[in-house]
Amino acid sequence: MKFVHYLEKITGVSIYPLLSFIIFGLFFLGMLLWVLKTDKNRLKDISRIPLD
Repeated sequence: MKFVHYLEKITGVSIYPLLSFIIFGLFFLGMLLWVLKTDKNRLKDISRIPLD
């Protein structure tokens, strides 16, 4: 790929994949904690929204 040669010349370019992975992980960790802490009846109501 042509972009690889351009990206190798940029200093600190290796931080972007790491930063993206951290944001991705924190988002899904937050969603997991929200699902575990949320009342089960509320989750049932939310799951029925597309059917109402």
